[in-house]
Amino acid sequence: MLNRWVKGLLAVGLVAGGIGASSVTAQAKSYAKVVKTSRTLVQSSTYVNFTGKNALYNKVGTLKGAKVVKTTKQLKKYASSKRGMDTFMWLETATTNRKSEYLKVASLDNKVKGWIYSGKTTDYKDQVVRYKDAAKTQPAGGVTMFETLKKSPVTTAEASGFYRLANPGTATDGTAKVYSLPLDVSPVVSPAIVNMPNKASSADYANDVFVITGAVTRTRQGDRWLQVSDLSNSHIAGYIKDGSLKRIAPVTAKHGVTVNYVDQDTNKTVGSVIVPFGAAVGKTTMSFGYEFDNYADSYQYMQMPAGYVGAYSENDFFGTQPGTFNVKKGAVVTYYVQPKVN
Repeated sequence: MLNRWVKGLLAVGLVAGGIGASSVTAQAKSYAKVVKTSRTLVQSSTYVNFTGKNALYNKVGTLKGAKVVKTTKQLKKYASSKRGMDTFMWLETATTNRKSEYLKVASLDNKVKGWIYSGKTTDYKDQVVRYKDAAKTQPAGGVTMFETLKKSPVTTAEASGFYRLANPGTATDGTAKVYSLPLDVSPVVSPAIVNMPNKASSADYANDVFVITGAVTRTRQGDRWLQVSDLSNSHIAGYIKDGSLKRIAPVTAKHGVTVNYVDQDTNKTVGSVIVPFGAAVGKTTMSFGYEFDNYADSYQYMQMPAGYVGAYSENDFFGTQPGTFNVKKGAVVTYYVQPKVN
């Protein structure tokens, strides 16, 4: 009888011990919960790159059912890729009850999507990414901020010249047409578009006169693109690959358009530049338009005299002055300037 009673106690003890072990196991397998999310986007111009510290998951990585979409090894390959569409854009941020932030990201071609750990809410933040240091040089998680384009300096020679298309035609690789953006630096749902009236071919604009107003380098591909403006057609402006323009040799006033810079206060000519003539398609004249002086650095290519800036306001700029929209070969036009105030 005693033995049976002792065995009963042992059995109860074993059951109790089993309950205790089960409780510990359940505690170890507890999952995080999402307590806050940002607005979900379909696309964005906020780009990230991978650090290789964390994998990409189908949902927030610490939620029940989370599965790896891309391993850290695979993400490292994306990080060093030379392919523009391998850049990832941020779409959403989720915060868990453990104060961890996860970012939903997608490749620019939308072929890969997932969630990746960014850091703790107590870490420093730069836009959507968390960093360990105030200088924001040490990513706290699996991502860091990224730019698809970097500004490239424009030389004095580039900025002061006049150009024509070197390869007018139908090529779609950035060497023939002017685009709204360099190719493959934006989401596939908002791609760079041909920024010319004729989208199929640039042959119509073979005689147009272009100026260089800026330059950028595609971060992944490493190639340089020129920001250009068409002085013959004010509807054409954008980007073309470096090396896709040919410089026009200096011309005489008879074969160009002379722009005289006149001091607005003294009415004296303080400088001049001869622009090579290039009639817009279907016309016998060229149109300088607003693009001729619409850029902060454009004084360089216009060869404006030192110490002067354009004397115009929002409603009174060079392109609205008499004769600037229908300029004939050999014409002389006036550009009013005023002393630059430091």
